[in-house]
Amino acid sequence: MSEPGAAGTLRELATLAAELADTVTPPAVKDGPRAITAVAQQFFAAAACSIAELDDESDELVYIAASGAGADAVVGIRLPIGRGIAGWVAQSGQPIAVSDLSRDTRFARDVAESTSYVPKALLAVPIETEDRLIGVLSILDRDDERAGAARDLDMATLFAGQAAAAMSAAASFANAGRVILNALAHAAGNNSSLAEALAETPPSGADDAELAQFAAVLAEFRQCGPAQRAFGLKLVRDVLSFVNRPGGGRSFPSR
Repeated sequence: MSEPGAAGTLRELATLAAELADTVTPPAVKDGPRAITAVAQQFFAAAACSIAELDDESDELVYIAASGAGADAVVGIRLPIGRGIAGWVAQSGQPIAVSDLSRDTRFARDVAESTSYVPKALLAVPIETEDRLIGVLSILDRDDERAGAARDLDMATLFAGQAAAAMSAAASFANAGRVILNALAHAAGNNSSLAEALAETPPSGADDAELAQFAAVLAEFRQCGPAQRAFGLKLVRDVLSFVNRPGGGRSFPSR
């Protein structure tokens, strides 16, 4: 095959890779929310548990993971923010426990009926990162007479924290994959190095710009010798250790 043909094929493959960037998240990371719903269902002795993710572009909640009754049917359902108990939690940012859903006008009974499981009680808490709400964890028909049930709201909040970490990790992998594969397409199209492409590829937002810059630095480090790479890795770990300790990050000026 001639060089122009090989270059053209490489560009096509790189462009396709960029379009499929969101699929690069490892299965173990993608399955994090599903594992959390399974553990929460058992912990609360509940009939079902689900996680809905906030879609900022459409202002909808998208159910991405569920365990228990109606689990297969609920995954993929989209609800406008403000509709249903989970929608109320997403809109208000407040946790809630409802013991009799038949008396609560916020309950989206038609949606529950579409899953072939209509709960009688529900506990829902917001899933939040440090700066925003990203979803809602719902626990359906838990055993509220078991030992420790009085602390269920607090425990559900802890599970929501784990869900936030899992969802953030999945988003980070997808974003990093998208940035790198977009840069790969750019490099193939311009016959440049990946490091150069990462520095030049127009970012779609501030987060992408930072990811591209970080990846570009890593690409440059890859060209260094073992000793230089080890030294660079130690520096990064030292910085992370510093910023992750209480009050550590406050020493850095804001941009």
